[in-house]
Formats: sequence, structure tokens, C-alpha cells
Amino acid sequence: NNQMKRVACVVSGIAAGLPGKDGPVFREDNLERLIRGDQCIGPISGTTKMSLLEKNVVQLKKNPNGTTERFSVSSQSDHIQIAAQLGSLDLCASYGVAAGLVQTMDYAAQVAVAAGLEALKSAKLVSGKSADSSEWKLEDKYRDTTGVVYASSFPAMDAAVGEVMRFLQSKTVGAAPMERLVEGLRNRLLRASPDRQLSDDDETALARLLARAQETEGEYQNPKPYEFDRKFLFKVLVLGNSQLAQMCGCRGPNTQTNAACAGTTQAIAMAQDMLISGRAERVVVVAGDNASGDTLLPWLGSGFRALGAASTKSVVEDAALPFDLRRSGMILGAGGIGMVIETEMSLIERLGKSAIKARLLATQYSNSAFHGAALDRKHIASELKRFFNDIDLIHGISKAEIATHGVYFSHETCTHASSASSCSGNEIAALREALGDQLLSKLLILNTKGFTGHPMGVSFEDVAAVQVLLKQTVPPVPNYKVKDDYLGELNISKGGPYACRYALRFAAGFGSQVAFALYSTGQDN
Repeated sequence: NNQMKRVACVVSGIAAGLPGKDGPVFREDNLERLIRGDQCIGPISGTTKMSLLEKNVVQLKKNPNGTTERFSVSSQSDHIQIAAQLGSLDLCASYGVAAGLVQTMDYAAQVAVAAGLEALKSAKLVSGKSADSSEWKLEDKYRDTTGVVYASSFPAMDAAVGEVMRFLQSKTVGAAPMERLVEGLRNRLLRASPDRQLSDDDETALARLLARAQETEGEYQNPKPYEFDRKFLFKVLVLGNSQLAQMCGCRGPNTQTNAACAGTTQAIAMAQDMLISGRAERVVVVAGDNASGDTLLPWLGSGFRALGAASTKSVVEDAALPFDLRRSGMILGAGGIGMVIETEMSLIERLGKSAIKARLLATQYSNSAFHGAALDRKHIASELKRFFNDIDLIHGISKAEIATHGVYFSHETCTHASSASSCSGNEIAALREALGDQLLSKLLILNTKGFTGHPMGVSFEDVAAVQVLLKQTVPPVPNYKVKDDYLGELNISKGGPYACRYALRFAAGFGSQVAFALYSTGQDN
């Protein structure tokens, strides 16, 4: 405790790579978009919908009498129809990264690395004035004392699944006669049709396509053979942390962590541990996941659909419903974040006290040893109480002070409004147990997944917490209309200017992962 009092940790740089297929992942106004609550979720492509249907998902439903029933997902209306998907990113053009190095990273790692570069620029540790790679290098005097922690829920999966699919396609699609491909297309269209019939126009179009295939028979019989990707090993080794270090010259402690959807918040806690122990003077925390990309969405989306955890709504306003009684499942997302956490002494020596964006007062991470997918609300409540007690002991800040002058960044993923298993039900129960009804009614409840989707191990909430404290503006909880009586009275954010001193973050992940973080305003009040 004495050591924790001595080493004050602050946030000196932040960045966010947001989903949105209509533009670049990193826009200049991303942080403003994050606290405005700009909607990033949209419809998925017809090709992706077909690929989801092909997985032949079977969901098990539990009946009130204890029996189970198998439900086959056989139509598009019963499957995932919307997601928050990433746009474009070019590390070579934007940051001067060598093409050979980019080829060793899958897209999730590329987004995480770019977020780290942008966070370093935000912290004024690199100039980042151009795409010249030298503009993204640390000064030599900072290199040995700068560490990196990389968080991801599905590290290297994009690369691994993508390479396997490329090989299989070379042995099926590339080797198949054109007539068989046209017939396969017809079968897929039939499966997608509600009445299992095709219109006359569809049949005519397929007949024309078949005729054209017969005319060109022989032209496509010798496709380019599959060639193994020489960079495959580097892609699947999960090297985003060391690749960022290589680009910038970070020679301090360097590691990767996977705490599922609690990954970023746990990585931030690990970074704080590194600073308190003296292993580094600053740590770049990055996170990246691309669960909603074209490669992984058919597989991971099917996984969440098989659990009954994914929304099947086709309209964003009907699906993105945090804390609303109508919520019916999570929405897959993607993205990347970067955060530079530094000792206060180091930042003051570099830039002065005014450069503090926020203070990282406390972190805590643990495991409930409970279940692969479910949350243990009793353990979460006891851990939150422990967190509040430690904050009071170390910093002299009471839970009443936090509730009265703070905001809460929820984990809420829009899972079904069930008293037994919903994300919001468990975390609100923990908050109510730790704070009581009176204090909970004062705490402003925020949520970002309602407009970013669920980006897995990427916590936009932690970056948003810093930006909220900086700008004293909060995002609205989107589409909130119908109160869930089970959750009780809640102070749900409507967005806009809001004076606050603290931002409390709770994150949970598959495998019973639990993490908390508390931020405060950077400057003295």
C-alpha cells in the first residue's frame, strides 16, 4: 500500500480505432465520435449471411420443465444480420511501416499496432507528423523504460482461419467445374429462400450463367495453385506487442494477455503493476480484435448464435438496446485501442503537469472460478466491495464520493433480459450490493457497446472514460425506452455535458474473468 501511494500512475495518451465500413478505422475525430455516441453498427453482406447459414447452427433451448430442445437455425431471419465491422487501414501509407512487416500481422494486430502508434503520438512521445517511419520512433532516452502490453480475445485467429480457408478453397472452388459452381450457387439461393423456391427471374439468370460457363469451359481449369504463406508463423505467434516495440523502439517489458472480453482492462492493470514495481516508467497498452470481419464472423457469429447470445434483429434500433427490457442479444464488433500509462513523475519531467489526461487511481483483476460463459454475481459483488475498500484505504476516496461525482462504464452487452443470466442483471446486482439503492441512483450509467457493438477484448470504455473526464461530456445510452423493472431504478445517461471527477469501469470475460479500473480527472479541482 505504501508503494502504491508513492507511485502515481497517469494517462498521457489515448487512441481508438472504431468500426464503420464506410471509412478509415482511424479518423481524426474518433474520440469525439466515441463520446458523442455515433452509431457504428450496420447490416452485414449477403455473402456473409449465406456463410452463416452454411454452418448449420443448432441451438439448445432449455424448457421450464428442465428438458432441452434442439432448434435448427435454417433461415436468415433467425441468424445474425447486423454487426459493427472495420473499414480501411494502410500501415504503410499512414505510418511508414515496411510492407514486409505488415505482412506478418493479421488485421486485428494491425489495428492494435496503429492504435498504439496513435496513442504514442497523443502522449507526445513520437511526432507522427508524416508517414516517415522515423517520425514514429521514441527518443533513445525513453526506449529502455517503455513497455508494451497487447490484449486480444481471438489473437491470430483471423490469420489462422483465413489461411486454412484459402487452402480449402483452392482444393474445392478452384478445382471444380463451372457447372458445379453454378449448381452450388442455385442450392445456396434455395436455402436462403423462405419458401425454398426461386423466382422465374432467378431461374433465368442462373440459366444464362450456366450457358456462359459452358461457353468458357476450359478457360478456368488451371487456376493458380495454392502457395503456403511464408509469413504464416509470424502471424499466428501473436507478435503485435513486439511488432509495435520494433517499430517504435520500446525496449521495456513486453507481453500479450488474453482475458477474453476483460482483456483491455486487465492489460491496463498489468501495466499499472509494471509501473508500481519499477519495471517501466511508461507502458503502451494496445488491444485489437476483428471478430466481425469477413473471415471470423461466420465462425464466431455462429458460436454466439449457438449459445443463443447473439441478436438476430435486422434493424440497429431494435437490437442495440443496453439496459432496455427489449434487449435480445449481443452485436458483434471490432476495433482497436491504445493507451499510454505513465508514472506521474516521468510525465511531469517530460511535459509538465498539464499534460496529464487522467489519473489511473486503482485497478483490480481476478477470476470467479465459476463458469465458461456465465457471470458469478456474488463474487463480482464481493470483488467490487474489495475494490471500493482498497480505494478508500489507499486514496481516501469513499464509494459515496465515487457514486455522487462519478460515471460508470458498464460491461452490458445487450444479452437477453433474463434475471438469471443477463450481463446487465449481474453487474447491476453487484453495484446495488456494493453501493446500496441510494448511492446507485446517483451514479450515472454509461455504455458504448450500444453503438460500437461488442469488440471482444477491446475496451472502448477505458479510452472513453479518459475522454469523458477530459471533456466533461458523456455519450448517451442509445435507444433506451422501456424500463426493465428487474434492474430497478437506474440513472441512465442521456448524453451531453456532465461534470464528473471519477470514471469507474467494470469488465467481464468468458472464463469468469473480472476486472475493475477507476480513473479520475487529471488536474486538481
